[in-house]
Amino acid sequence: MRMIIVRHGESEWNRIHRYQGQSDSLLSELGLRQAAALAERLKHEPISHIYTSRLQRAARTAEAIAAHHPNVPFEHAEELLEIHHGEWQGKFIDEITEKYADGLREWREHPTRSQMPGGESFSNVLKRSLDFKERVYAKHKGETILVSTHDVVVKILVADAIAMPMDRINRLWITNASISIIEYGDDLPFLAALSEACHLGSLATTREGQKAL
Repeated sequence: MRMIIVRHGESEWNRIHRYQGQSDSLLSELGLRQAAALAERLKHEPISHIYTSRLQRAARTAEAIAAHHPNVPFEHAEELLEIHHGEWQGKFIDEITEKYADGLREWREHPTRSQMPGGESFSNVLKRSLDFKERVYAKHKGETILVSTHDVVVKILVADAIAMPMDRINRLWITNASISIIEYGDDLPFLAALSEACHLGSLATTREGQKAL
């Protein structure tokens, strides 16, 4: 199975450095343009199934891709939701830095032992991400599928594929509307692409330009 994983285009809350988690923020104007460029890049891929988080920023990105693949099944998957940020959701990065400095440091450096106040544990998002991988692998062997999801889920799937310690996932930068590809077979999985964003050109979101992750 070849899994093409895309992170959603820039959302309005990405743009203003506001933590969103499972809050349902819309794609920004730039995010819509990123999604269109991503869809153009993928229009000739032999996709057999499209899976997406139901959150609008991921779903609208997936819909842009699906417009070039009108006969491909399109499915929302709860496993693909972003991690729930609890009390952090809706707060700006400056507020998080001021009020939750220790928790933010732990999240960035040791996510596996971190849990945002009132939020989802890392072990839970890890389990549902890997449950999704196993579910679709059993169903789509020998096929190419498209997965539209969020920063943390992309990082978990990539880290799992390359046996990277989960406490190091925040050393990965996943660009909005970028492509990561994992090839699964009977042997080891292979990471064929990571955060590829050549199709975006000047539309790409820089790491320095997005602070609330």
